Amino acid sequence: MKIRILLMALLAFVSSISKAQLSAVDYNSEDFTKFKASKTYCVKTGNKVYDDAMAAAMAESWKITPFDFISTAELKTKIKDASASFISLITIDGDMGYHYLALFNGGRKSIDNYGYNDMIAYSPVNHWSDERELTDCGWRVKNMLESMVLGIEIVQKNDIHGNSLKIVNQLRDYYKKKAPQIKTRTLLIAETSMGMKFKKAEVPGVYPFKVEVCPRSKVEKAIADKSKDYYYLQPGLTKNKSIFVIDPSNGEVMYFEYSMQGMNISMDNIKDLAETIKGN
Repeated sequence: MKIRILLMALLAFVSSISKAQLSAVDYNSEDFTKFKASKTYCVKTGNKVYDDAMAAAMAESWKITPFDFISTAELKTKIKDASASFISLITIDGDMGYHYLALFNGGRKSIDNYGYNDMIAYSPVNHWSDERELTDCGWRVKNMLESMVLGIEIVQKNDIHGNSLKIVNQLRDYYKKKAPQIKTRTLLIAETSMGMKFKKAEVPGVYPFKVEVCPRSKVEKAIADKSKDYYYLQPGLTKNKSIFVIDPSNGEVMYFEYSMQGMNISMDNIKDLAETIKGN
């Protein structure tokens, strides 16, 4: 399923550099207050794997607001409800734009009236690698939703506020402070998620800690098992490049970095992660 959202020109600069498993809305804002008072509608896609995984994830993790499920057809009319909020897969600014699982408030005439700065929380789909269809993220959507919930909690508890760029950079700094913990577990890297230029043989030369380049199925099993033996590297290769390290047991983000462009994970990205873990 693809819901296309046109960006307003005045938001283009901010949205081109602010992409993360985060929030674009200040928690002191009217939009955030409105969300907290809303009922949340999770949009079903018609893809059984994704929809079943999301239903299970919502039942387990979503405690912030009351929630229910609606179809994409129902969303077209329900979106006008100002007392509602929505969780949906979205494409912003066409296929060459941005691809997300997003949370946003209702109250507008059409989904096309929404832009980047309307998102309460969001998590990028790895579009230019192994998640070319938005629903292809179903294998990890449990952790995506969990990380969004945790992101909402973090901005409130740590008084993180400001415009979307300030929020994303403050959250990046917050996540990087946790990075030294990554060396206490084996880091899983699913080779097929990294992009075409990823070089498996070079990983040991730039990452000195416990690491395993593995099939994506091993990461998927770690998420299903809520494993505490591993962390995993997860790219978000959309118009911009996001790099996360995630705890499969609860979706906690242990590291985050982004760049303005890029469709592959490079050895420099792995080296930067290792340096942050070392505390350099």
